Parts: sequence; structure tokens; C-alpha cells
Amino acid sequence: MKILSINNKLKNMNYLCVGACHIDNILKIQKEYKLERTNPVNSTLKLGGVVSNIANNLKLFTKNTKLFSLPFEKNINTKFFTNKIKPIEISNSINDSFYNAILDKNGKLIIGLASNSTYEKIKNINFRKIDKFLKNENYLILDLCFNQNLIEKIINYYYKKVKIYIAGTSIYKIHRIRKSLKFIDSLCLNEDELLALTKKNSLNSSINYIINKNKNINLSITRSNKPAIMILKNNKYLGTIPKIQVKNENGAGDAFASMFFLTLSSKLHPSLILSYSIAFGCLKAMDFQYKKTKYFNKEFNRILKKVNIKKYEKQ
Repeated sequence: MKILSINNKLKNMNYLCVGACHIDNILKIQKEYKLERTNPVNSTLKLGGVVSNIANNLKLFTKNTKLFSLPFEKNINTKFFTNKIKPIEISNSINDSFYNAILDKNGKLIIGLASNSTYEKIKNINFRKIDKFLKNENYLILDLCFNQNLIEKIINYYYKKVKIYIAGTSIYKIHRIRKSLKFIDSLCLNEDELLALTKKNSLNSSINYIINKNKNINLSITRSNKPAIMILKNNKYLGTIPKIQVKNENGAGDAFASMFFLTLSSKLHPSLILSYSIAFGCLKAMDFQYKKTKYFNKEFNRILKKVNIKKYEKQ
């Protein structure tokens, strides 16, 4: 896929994505659901995991993307990896993780159910398998599936070598980077994750908390259909979210993060970074299928025209 002003800048950039890769079961309820009753659903199995989703989104724009995760069981159906990045194994621990998402009939997420026990238990990964791909401009994209000790170990190992980008992942896991904020170049998370990370009661106090820990951090905050917030070089930007027909919002946040990391590393104008990220997230929520470049560019630009960006004075 091509987006004008990005592709020519990607030749020397290297994206190393480390974290969860597992099978997602997306259960979409066919009618108005009733609690404590059996509801008819449509079920879709697909490859998922936060960093896996990000890596496969990046793959649409650049070949310089690698995915590092745990090995699957030998009997896993290879169809899940069709047109996807197959993960490079960085541990001998067999991946038994899964994610179930229950959506209402309109594609809105009701609840997500995640099991990451293997990721939580491992104490180390094979850094050499990642290191051999270091070249040119390197960006380590990390989700928070590992336990806090291992996450801190990975960050401490790489922060002097590469730029570290973090995807928020979950309100139950975001605390794992609290002690490492000063080493992180960029952080993309949602409003609930932000409040859980900072233990503050408001957006502004949470943003100030993070900036006080790391004045150079790049920050983006998604807020469902409310304007997304971005902090770059202590400047605050708000981006409106277009009205769209949501079909499957599962993975929309990962799509936003993918484009945020891609455009940020490409050093685009801040307004383009935020507007592109919003547009790409919207396409994912619309369940847009990336098959033909011409059609993608048309839909992307149609959504892009509906995004308005406002810049505020320095924080």
C-alpha cells in the first residue's frame, strides 16, 4: 500500500515488533443480546495479539518489519499465517495464549477475554535473534504481554540502541512500564490505560505526570469517538473522529498505533501524524479489507478529509 509522503522515507527504517501473537476468536452477536441467555453469534478465527496486529499493519507499507514472539503448537493451522508475518521464535516456551472478543450486532466491543499465561511466566527471551536484525534506523515496538521484570529488562537492554515505542495493551498491564517511562520514546494508549498508568483522575494531570517523567516522550491517546490527543515536543494536538459505520472495532486501536508509529518515525508534520492515525484506525473499525492499493487510497483519503486537527500552545 502507498500513502504519499510516507513510502519514500521507509527504505532505511527497521521495525522490530516484540510481543504477543496468538489466535483471536471474534464472536459477533447476530441480534440484540440478552444477558444470562444464549445468544446466536458469528465466529471468526484469525491471527491476533497487539504487536502481531501492529506488525501486520506495518507490513502493508514496508517490508522492513519483523515480528518476534513465542512458538505455536505444532498442530496450529498454517492458514492463519497466510499473507501474515510469521513470528520469529524468541523462547522455547510453547504459546498457549488466546483472545476472545464479544461484539454486539453493530461491531462494538462488549468484552474482551485474554489469556497470556505463557508470556507472563517466561523470565527471558533470546535477544540475539532480535539483535541480528538491527540495522539503519531501528524502532523496537513492544506490547505489554510479558511480566514487568522482563519488560523492564527488554527496555533497559535496548533503549540506548534503538527508539522504543510502546503500545498500551491493557488497563491491567499498563502499570508495567511505570518505572520505565524515562526510557520510552513514544507511547500510544487509550484514555483508560492512561489513567491506570498514572493513577490520576483526569487527562491533564495524567499527561503532566508522564511529561514530568519524560519531557521528550511522544504521546497519543485514543478516546473512542471523542477527539484523540497527541503530545509532540510538548505541543498538544486534538483530532476529531469522523462518524463512520462501525462493523468491528476490535483491533482499531492497534491500527491507530501502527500508523502513529509509522508516521512518527517518518518525521511527518504533526497534523499528518494524528490525522493519518485516526483515518487508519477508522478504516479498521469499518472492517475495511486491504486488497487493492487504488481502492485503499480512495477510502483512506475519503476518511482523512473528515478529520480536523487543532493545535494548542505548549504544555
